[in-house]
Amino acid sequence: MKSALIKILLLCALVPSALAYQSVPGELVVKLNSAPNSKTLNTFEAVASNLQKQLGQRSVIKVRHFMTSETFAVLSGMNLKNAQAILSNDPRVAYAEPNYLFHVIANRETSKDSVNGHPPNNDEKMAQLWGMKNFGQADDGGQIGKAGSDINVVPVWNEGITGNRNVKVAVIDTGIDYTHPDLKGNADAVNGWDFVNKVAGGMDDHDHGTHCAGTIGALGNNGVGVAGVNWNVTIIPVKFLDSQGSGSLENAVQAIQYATKQGVKIMSNSWGGGPFTQALYDAIKEARDHGILFVAAAGNDSNDNDQSPSYPASYDLDNVVAVAATDNRDQLASFSNYGHTKVHVAAPGVKILSTIKGGDYAVMSGTSMATPHVSGISALLWSTNPSYTYAQIKDILINTSDKVRGLNKKVLAHGRVNVYNAIHGIVPVDPTPPESSWKDLAYTAETPHPYVESKTYRYDILVPTAKYVRVVFDSIDTEAGYDKISIKDGNGEEIENLSGTYTTPYTTDYIVGGIGSITLTTDATMNKNGFKVQKLQVIY
Repeated sequence: MKSALIKILLLCALVPSALAYQSVPGELVVKLNSAPNSKTLNTFEAVASNLQKQLGQRSVIKVRHFMTSETFAVLSGMNLKNAQAILSNDPRVAYAEPNYLFHVIANRETSKDSVNGHPPNNDEKMAQLWGMKNFGQADDGGQIGKAGSDINVVPVWNEGITGNRNVKVAVIDTGIDYTHPDLKGNADAVNGWDFVNKVAGGMDDHDHGTHCAGTIGALGNNGVGVAGVNWNVTIIPVKFLDSQGSGSLENAVQAIQYATKQGVKIMSNSWGGGPFTQALYDAIKEARDHGILFVAAAGNDSNDNDQSPSYPASYDLDNVVAVAATDNRDQLASFSNYGHTKVHVAAPGVKILSTIKGGDYAVMSGTSMATPHVSGISALLWSTNPSYTYAQIKDILINTSDKVRGLNKKVLAHGRVNVYNAIHGIVPVDPTPPESSWKDLAYTAETPHPYVESKTYRYDILVPTAKYVRVVFDSIDTEAGYDKISIKDGNGEEIENLSGTYTTPYTTDYIVGGIGSITLTTDATMNKNGFKVQKLQVIY
């Protein structure tokens, strides 16, 4: 019972969106239809005055102007529902939204700092960076890696391609410890900004932002600590998340607007938690209009983003690259969100060692850790060809990814990013059979509705004459992240795992050969409706 209670509390703490989106009480982010001019310098004050008049004198409406835009401000001190209704009828107002809260999407772990191996350079902890060079070493939790399940950056370093400080990357996060010995050559404190404390610099008081920065651009081959994807790059700290890892829509929008004005090429965003907001959409769109790539963590809710969006990764803007996380065996991380069309690429994100504040190092896991790998690769690409557009960078990331079984249905790229391929324009052959080759085959597999807790349901697949088989689920409804469906081949190797609720039919990745299984494993609490399958698809 105690473990079940702990799980429920964790669900409430880590996935607020599953219950209700959190926002700053009594505050609305308001955008005007047009910028104030000489005759309307006090437009926001006039809007607030009209709002207060209609709400009654008990409300004391305050205006807090954005530092980064004349058309945005926060109004505070009122009932949100009533205020939004009034503001929607004000011709001066484009929209008004709750000042939603966002948070980091990573878990910190304790580093054992005990991996031995043969690093490709003289950075003392390089052998622990399995995401950079995986030679089969164990990760920090003891899982033995699969050699080659990395971003394949070492051959590129060996060619002398290590980045360029002319390329600017904004780490929009908790800040960066720009005094860290492994970062101080690449972190730009002069142009950084802290929207939490309203001061210049952007110093980290949490660790998360510094960790992300280290993966992008920790100094390489300097005999100290770790190495980033880029040994040379300019990383600008733009802090909007506080010491607890949380931040507001107001400051998220300002952070993006600020970074846009700094002329960055890439924004690295390892945060999420709020719903769709027009304000955030508009800020990312403005970044796109300035040629900026917006790299975003897909989320850590074991969620299918095709079915249920996760923002900011799910904004339908072509400069957004959504990133899933993989482990050291090229498997999708158990916590990682995914999406066959809405999540673009996958990158290492499980037990990643990097820099933290105070000159130290730590291991963290999350799509937060996968994101800076992709941001770093993007910066490295731009260093080799400054004329690339964000659209070209995005296409290269997707098209040159290594094709990985188990990721085929999880990300648009069908695999994990590969630096060497990206730099050299190598597009791996996709072994996925063409859609026209598949034929339907009647097959029934159905759990009880609802299913029982603490139980395993197994259904065998036996089509011995088939070359390939895949499963078509009519419906799926399991407790996300806890009650899991596993598709395995005849050797017991997992091809795909599923968890959560799917509102439309779902077709799995394929099994090689006609022998396999479908298994639902449930935990001790919160049973749901299970799944139903009425057909397979096969190629003979």
